[in-house]
Formats: sequence, C-alpha cells, structure tokens
Amino acid sequence: MGVVGGLAFLAFIVRGEPLDSDRVRRWVSGNGIVLTASAAVAALNRAVVIEREWSAFWSPDEIADAVSTQFGVAAGLRLLGGLVVALALFRAVANSPRMATVVTALIGGALVIASFAFDGHTVTEGPRWLHSIASVSHASAAAVWSGGVVLLADLLWRRHRRGADVFRPLMRFSRMAATALVLAGVAGTVMAIFVLDRFPDLWSTQWGRLLLAKIALVAVAAAIGGHNRWVLIPAVEQNENATVHQRLRRAAVIEAIALMSVAVITAFLVAASAV
Repeated sequence: MGVVGGLAFLAFIVRGEPLDSDRVRRWVSGNGIVLTASAAVAALNRAVVIEREWSAFWSPDEIADAVSTQFGVAAGLRLLGGLVVALALFRAVANSPRMATVVTALIGGALVIASFAFDGHTVTEGPRWLHSIASVSHASAAAVWSGGVVLLADLLWRRHRRGADVFRPLMRFSRMAATALVLAGVAGTVMAIFVLDRFPDLWSTQWGRLLLAKIALVAVAAAIGGHNRWVLIPAVEQNENATVHQRLRRAAVIEAIALMSVAVITAFLVAASAV
C-alpha cells in the first residue's frame, strides 16, 4: 500500500523538487523491500495455517501447496511488484531518474495493485469481475490517500525546519486526497454489499465489527483532512502564522496515525470470515 501511495506522491506532489523527490524515492524503495519480505512471510504463514503445523513453515511441499492457490498469485504479485519498485527506485537515488526507471517503478506498482484482485473475499463473494474491479480501485485509492498522508506529514516537518514553502504541496495533495477518498468510499461500499448477506451482519459478525471499526477510523481521518482543506490550508495561504503551521503539522501526523491504524484493521478484514 505504501508503495503505491509513495509513487503517487512522487508523481503529483513533489515532482520537479529534487530534494524532496530523493527522500520519497528512498522511502518508497524501502517500502518495496518491506513489501517483498512481508509477502514471502505471508506465504510461509499460509502454509502453517493450512496444515496447522509449524513444520509447514519450512516444508517445500507444503509451501508449494499454499502458493498454488489464489492467495499464492496475490503473494507472488506483491513480492514481485515490491522487488521491482525497490530496485528501480534504489537505482534512481544514486543516478538521475530516466524514463525507463519511471516506467519500471510504475509496472511494479501496478503488480502490487493487481494482487488485490486475487485475495480475501474478492475471490469468494459476488461477481468475480466486479468485485475485483472494486477491490483494486479501493486498494489503489486507499493507498494513495494513506501513503500520501504519511509522506505529507514528513514533508511538512522537514520544510518547516528549513523554512521552505508548504502551500503548493498542500494544495496538490488536497486535490489528490479528495479524489482518492471518494473513490475508496464508493468501491468500499460495493465490496461490503458483496460480503455482507444482511445489514445486521455489521454488528453480529467479526468481519462486520472490524468493518465498523475501520469506518470509524476513516471518518476520523476524513474529518481531519476536511478541516485541513477548508480551515487550515486557507489560513496558511493568508498568513505565515507559526501557530497555524504547527496545527497543520500536528493534524497531518494524527491523520497519518489514524490511517495506519486503518491499514492494520484492513489486514484483519482480509483474513476474517463474514460468518
């Protein structure tokens, strides 16, 4: 998720700004390595879950059985995508980015996003093609918003320390985040309709309760983002008051923490059953 959000941030928020772009490339490259490692561990853990024996963690046959399923396709795409992004951007940090590097990184990000069409309830609930589109759209939009907020918080603190302009990246991110939020909400609603058989399942099943917790945290993050967009950003544009800048930085950090919590709940949602 962070890989996709980082690529979007690199392309739309800090484009043409070498100092910030280099830092984002390092961040995304590191995220790609983490994603690759986590995909490998997830595949091993899947083998343990299926066989209910810890010995499956190092058994080639059991691991092969685990990755031969739809989950294996998802894990493989994430592993490959994360590795491609990590290598492409790691090279770009040391050398001037070229078009081939950009295209390679985008291909890696596309592989990561495509993996969500082969995971969780996407392969078991509702029309497969429509649920896959909704899942990929939801994951993409959520990644752009959540990953972008984390990077924005870092950007605001660093620019504050060196006295650089913050208004331009704020406005760029505000537009991108608003679009991502709407898309994530629409796609997420479609997915929930497929998974939940009855409305009471929202509070009577584990999956439904996790979904409610996720919605609550997203609402908090969205409220903070809305306050930033309609109150704090105009205040920053009108004056350079240090108090306003401090409130904006603090709000961005709180929003980032809320969205990282959403990511944790989402991981449980993927694994939880609706019954």
